[in-house]
Amino acid sequence: MNPRRNGLLLGALLLASLPCAAFAQSSASDGSSRNGSHGMTQGNHDAMFMREAAAASLAEIQAGQIALDKGSSTQVKQLAQRIIDDHTKANDQLMSIAQRKQVTLPTAPMPMQKQEAAHLNTLSGASFDQAYAQAMVKDHREAIKLFGMESQNGSDADLKQFASTTLPALKQHLQMAEQIAGGAH
Repeated sequence: MNPRRNGLLLGALLLASLPCAAFAQSSASDGSSRNGSHGMTQGNHDAMFMREAAAASLAEIQAGQIALDKGSSTQVKQLAQRIIDDHTKANDQLMSIAQRKQVTLPTAPMPMQKQEAAHLNTLSGASFDQAYAQAMVKDHREAIKLFGMESQNGSDADLKQFASTTLPALKQHLQMAEQIAGGAH
């Protein structure tokens, strides 16, 4: 083979390998990487944030719907409606970002979140109100930590902005839930 033909062949091989590398990276960001956090790129962390945020939001909406049905106090029902409205809006925004980034989001809460909802469903009256408020305190503390980390350390400008603009609503939900949880003692 002549040197020019070798150069063209090498160039063609390199070009052919680019889609494979891009596919491997997008597969890793879709969560198919089994390495945990070792060797993950920052984009993978952004994709993990989107998935965690979406699942948590779906769980909050589900718990809110249960609270609208089973809650006995006006405060609990107001918190539930606020959470449903704010998390539905946030999930719509997140879904739009995820579509642009080609990240598939979960369509249901995670198994542990489903267990929490099932537990709430077994309660009624004041015991439901207290358990719901405590669950919302715990869930919103975790969400605030998750969104705070993304707003500070995320590599994607759209996601950092989303996390930053969502944080005030999460903090307000936490404050409302803390008032209910503290008021029942």
